[in-house]
Amino acid sequence: MSGVASAEQRVAAAIAAAERLNPTLNAYLYLDLAGARAAAAAAGGRPLGGMPVCIKDIVDVAGMPTTAGSDGWVRHPDADATVVARLREAGAIVIGKGNTNEFACGIDGRNPHKGDCRNPWDPERLSGGSSSGPAAAVAAGMAEGAVGSDTSGSIRIPAALCGVVGIRPTRDLVPTDGVVPLAWTLDAVGPLAGDVATAALLLDVLAGRPPAPAPRPEVGGLRLGLATALLDRSEEPVAEAIGATASALREAGAEVVDCTLPDLERAVAIHRIVQAAEVAAAHAPWFAEQRDRYAPEVRARIEPGYAIGAEAYLRAQRHRRLFTRAFARSMDRLDALLLPTSMVLAPRIAEEEVTVRGERRRVRPALLASVAPFSQLDCPAISVPAGLREGLPVGLQLIGRPGSEALLLRIATAVEDAVGALGVGSGRGS
Repeated sequence: MSGVASAEQRVAAAIAAAERLNPTLNAYLYLDLAGARAAAAAAGGRPLGGMPVCIKDIVDVAGMPTTAGSDGWVRHPDADATVVARLREAGAIVIGKGNTNEFACGIDGRNPHKGDCRNPWDPERLSGGSSSGPAAAVAAGMAEGAVGSDTSGSIRIPAALCGVVGIRPTRDLVPTDGVVPLAWTLDAVGPLAGDVATAALLLDVLAGRPPAPAPRPEVGGLRLGLATALLDRSEEPVAEAIGATASALREAGAEVVDCTLPDLERAVAIHRIVQAAEVAAAHAPWFAEQRDRYAPEVRARIEPGYAIGAEAYLRAQRHRRLFTRAFARSMDRLDALLLPTSMVLAPRIAEEEVTVRGERRRVRPALLASVAPFSQLDCPAISVPAGLREGLPVGLQLIGRPGSEALLLRIATAVEDAVGALGVGSGRGS
């Protein structure tokens, strides 16, 4: 974020990038360039000072349609979602609404109705999703910050694949009113940005609290757990980047130790049941009337939820609590956990499978494997760039105890100091 450019200059730069790049990347579904220019003139003197932002198209912005990336479903809100109102009050300028998987139901950034969002580092590759547009907009310089949502990893995965910072906050830290729900007990709203300081500032604004000083890269004395089992199952370039970043944190004064996690495959299965039941309930009225307007892939994820009875749902919630307790035990004597955000580099859009250490894996499970298990916790998680491998970003995921955002931001800042922020406008497509 620039400390010298005026609001008008910052907005003009984002608009110029959007006009040049959005036809290729498809990060924005709706742009209000005239409104952004007019708002920039009155944005000075406030914490965000005219920061151009992208809002995921499941979040209400007064005067802009909310379509949730769907075919036919739309609402025209008269009022901003609370998070958007807070951004505007702090001086942010909404450039437009960002692309998303249909109804935020996906992890890859594909959308058959609105068109796929493409990765700024290589437009033939996935941006990740479902907060695809916000991540791509920031990476390509079409926004300095963005608002996304995360139910199974939908802030963290696109942040990792597009090389930006993404935060899933502690549950209920950021309000979700005015946001199209996916799964009520799993949904979280959070910021994306090109660097840690900007992400931290946006988080404070979204949470409705006074901005704190920029986080300092202080990790001396911290005990960090490295999830080596996940590194062993990751693509080699990803594992190498995470290992190198862990070594840099050791050199900065942290103690980094191997740690053992609870059964993550079982956790994914629990998450799948809870999410399926809640998605089916959230979509019941529209789905009953307009089933054929859903993309086949999304329809196939919603329909099984109607077969999940109360007993199965409650049993899954019980096992979710047990996983939460087991995770807390694994964090004993640790300050935070280090692991890959995505275990694979950004797959090509045309690919349905990727090869990881000689094993063929479907793209969606490969992207979800290291984020979905932790999405059912109340804990915060941050994805921060851990450098480039084969010309593509790698994301390091930091997970802490509930309410530990400040600590995680300190660690993320140390990572950024060691690796360097890939930053706003850094994608090769920009």
